[in-house]
Formats: sequence, structure tokens, C-alpha cells
Amino acid sequence: MKRRLNILCVIVLLVLSYSVLETTYYVGMGVVTGFRKGFNEAVNKKEKENLSNMQVVQLMPEDLSDVFFTDSVYNKKSGAYVPASYGQLIVGVDTSQDILSKISSALLSLLNFVVMIWAVVLFIRLIVAINRSDIFNWKNVRRLRSMGTLLVVSFGCSLFGAYLTLHSVEKVFAVPGYSLSMTDMVHTTSLVLGLSALIVAEVFAIGLRMKEEQDLTI
Repeated sequence: MKRRLNILCVIVLLVLSYSVLETTYYVGMGVVTGFRKGFNEAVNKKEKENLSNMQVVQLMPEDLSDVFFTDSVYNKKSGAYVPASYGQLIVGVDTSQDILSKISSALLSLLNFVVMIWAVVLFIRLIVAINRSDIFNWKNVRRLRSMGTLLVVSFGCSLFGAYLTLHSVEKVFAVPGYSLSMTDMVHTTSLVLGLSALIVAEVFAIGLRMKEEQDLTI
């Protein structure tokens, strides 16, 4: 039984680690690319400006009931254009964010990274406690509650960060036949894991209270 529990814990840990590594990878790649381009003399001023204004936008067709494929792309295999509908684009647009918005976005990204790392650390401590057969106690309840809260906060940071990006981009960018959307810009993995951790924590808490009441009656 403990072996199956360890396998499930490792799977959850991999999911949490993936969320942290994915965020770190894309942020790191963006920083490294910008740093290289900034010091590359062969890159012209316009290209550097486009890179600094790079934004990821999610598109949704405005009229899904009429014609879903509003565009076309070249199919290299068949040598012909095929119907298509854009879903996500990387564009270079000057959003002209104010200082407060830039600081808020940076702080949200940093907070998201910190809380995810903290959640992974708490989960590792929980796994260690389980392997030591130290399972049903209030310390683990607090760990689960803290981990669940951190994961929900992480989702909130991602959601608010995506909203700030969408709000700034939609002022200066629009595509005919499409509307900007936050779909797929925010993953619900951290929210689902966080709520699950909070539910498990309350189950543990109810069990511990029942045990304490039984011990008192005896």
C-alpha cells in the first residue's frame, strides 16, 4: 500500500515540478534571448525593439456559428493552402505599459515562482513524513493546508498576470475576425491540485478530531 502511495506522490511531485520548470524555462529563455540580441551588433534597432515588445496572445474566432476557418496556411507536404484558424500568436507590439503595470507583472511572476517552489518543498516534506509512518497528525494537516493555499495563490498570480497582459495588448492590437482571449494562457493544474490538497487536509482534520474525541471518551 505504501508503495502505491509513493508512486502517486511521485507523480504529483513531477506535475508540480513541471509547472515550476516550465515557468523557469520560458522566463529564462526570454531573458537569455533578449540578452544575446541586445549585445549582438548585427541585429538592427528595429529587430531589437520588436523583441523587447514580444507578447504572446491567444485568439478566438468571433463567429463560431458561421465560418470557423477564417484563414489559411501553406501545407508544405501537399504544396497547397489549407483552411486554418489561428489559436496563438507571438507578436511584437508596443503595449506602452505604465510603470505600475510593469512592476505588478514582474512581482506576480516572482511571487508565482516562489510559492510554487515553497509548495514543492512542503510536498517533499509530506512524502518524507509518510515514509516514516508519521501520517495522521496536525503537522501534516497544516502542510496540506499551506500547500493547497500556495497552489491556489499560484493560480491567482497566473490568472491576474494573464489579465494584465490581455488588458494591455488589446489596447494596441486586434486581428480581423478574432477576439483576444485568456484561454490556454492560464493552466488550471495548480488550481485543481491546490483544491485537492485542501480537501485532503480537511479529511485528515476530521479524522484527527474524531480520534481525539474517541480518546477522550475512553
